[in-house]
This record gives sequence, C-alpha cells and structure tokens, in this order.
Amino acid sequence: MNKKINKLIISFFLFIILFELLDHSNIVSQAILKSTKLWFYNLIPSIFPMYLFIDILLNYDGLEFLNTLLNPITKKIFHLKKEFSFVFLLSMLSGFPSNSKYIKNLLDKNLISTYNANILLFFTHFSNPLFIIETIGNIFLKNKKIGIIILISHYLGNFIIGFIHRNKFLDNSINYKKDIIKKENFINLLSNSIYNTAHILILLYGIITFFMILISLLKENIFLSPFLNSIICSLVEITSGISLISNLSISIFFKSILITFFLSFGGLCIHMQVFSILKDYNLNYFNYLKIRIVHGLISSCFFYIFFINLK
Repeated sequence: MNKKINKLIISFFLFIILFELLDHSNIVSQAILKSTKLWFYNLIPSIFPMYLFIDILLNYDGLEFLNTLLNPITKKIFHLKKEFSFVFLLSMLSGFPSNSKYIKNLLDKNLISTYNANILLFFTHFSNPLFIIETIGNIFLKNKKIGIIILISHYLGNFIIGFIHRNKFLDNSINYKKDIIKKENFINLLSNSIYNTAHILILLYGIITFFMILISLLKENIFLSPFLNSIICSLVEITSGISLISNLSISIFFKSILITFFLSFGGLCIHMQVFSILKDYNLNYFNYLKIRIVHGLISSCFFYIFFINLK
C-alpha cells in the first residue's frame, strides 16, 4: 500500500513538472544552457583527464607502487588495506564525485566488499582543492586566506570521520590478488577507458541538468528571501548555492561558516552523482547522508576555531 501511495505522489509531482516545463519553456532552456556550460567548461576539463588516466592505471595495475608508498601512513591512521590507499589520496586531489569512480573500480574488480566500500565512501568526500581556493576563496569571497582555511577545515573533517570509522573495516573483506586483473592490449584498454569515462560524464551531465531545471522552476513559482533561496540552492547544487551565499548581506565569517558546511555536505546533486556511479552495488545512502551532515558540522567547527584564532 505504501509503495502505491509513493508511486502516486511521485507521478503527481512529475505531471506538475511536465506542465511547468511546457509553461516555462524559456526558463527551462536557460537552465539547460547553464548546466551545459557548467558541464562543458568546468566538469570536462577537470574530470575527463583525471578519470581517463586513473582508469588506465587501475586496469593496467599501475597503482601498485602508489599503494605501497601510501599504505604505511593510511594503514596506521585509518586502518586502510593496501589496495584502498590510492582512493584516499586521489580523492583529495581530484575532488568528488571521483571517489565513487575509484571505489567502483575496486568493486568491479572484486577487490573490496560492499560493506568496506560504504565505510571508504564516508571519508573520501573531498572537494577539489583548486575549486575551494580559487573559486570560493578568490572569486566568491575575494579572500584567498579564507579559502585556505575552508580547505583545511573541510579536509580535517574528513580525517576525523576516517579516524572514527577506522575500526569498522571488516577483516574478512576480499583479498587482493594480482592475477584477477586481466592484462589487455593497451589500445583496447585505452578505448575501454575512454568509453567508461565518457559514460560517467554523460551521466553527470544529465544529473546536473535535472537539478538545474528543478532549481529554476522552484525560483519561478515560489518567492523566497535571498537567504532561504541560497540555503535551498546549496542543499541541492553547491556551486550555484555557494555563489548565492557569497552575495548575501552578512559578514564574511557567517558566509564562510555556511559555505564550509554545505561544501562538506556536498549537495543532493553530488550525492546523486556518487550513487549513480555506484548504482550497481548495494550501498547505503541514508548512512552516507548522515555522515555528510556530520562532516559539515565538524568542518564548520574547525573553521570557527581557526577563524577566531587567526583573527
């Protein structure tokens, strides 16, 4: 009975959205153009090369050296197995939703259990460092120093979550075996990696466009104060939401606290990107959502401490 009610409610809202699409076609077109520009000019240049070369490395067994180098540190701090170490570092460098891509590669190759994948997903939720320092610090807040404090706070929040969950990894997770990685002709491997990367980018484009349309229709039909508008947008899509927060008539301290929280939360658009990439595996979104809220609160506390002491 509950499933039928849920289907009716979802169908009802879908019909409303379809009507709105027809009634506000110009607004929808602008939203699609905005999402296309965001995807083409921001996502492809930063994500495509990183995903492509990481996919090649993963399939060519090229990360063995990196895992060996990192494992003494990650094992001691987070109790990570050798095969998981690269996920932590590369997620820090490339930013979300890349962590889900790296975890998916481990799951595809049967190198990690779904339980351990859930735990690993908790504390590899990093925003791109250049986005934080340049876009948020220099462009949005016009203060690079604040951008660096947000970056440190955001990263420390992940470290704390990883440290808290370090004893939750199961010892009976799947053991790493080199021979399960099938060696391929490099040309075939490159072609497969390009296909896999393009598939994920198209998926991300669809999700971003979907949320951009929803946000545009919401703004058109519901009048919200600038503050509430920025909060709702940040909950849904962080880039546009953070941009709105930076333009609020409040102090830079409160702007930065809000931005730090929502950056660590990630926004529903990022959440959907992560779980769309991992859709073939039974990962728990509700636990992930709770951790993202906790991450936002921890990062905000760190920012408060650093800001007060550096003032």
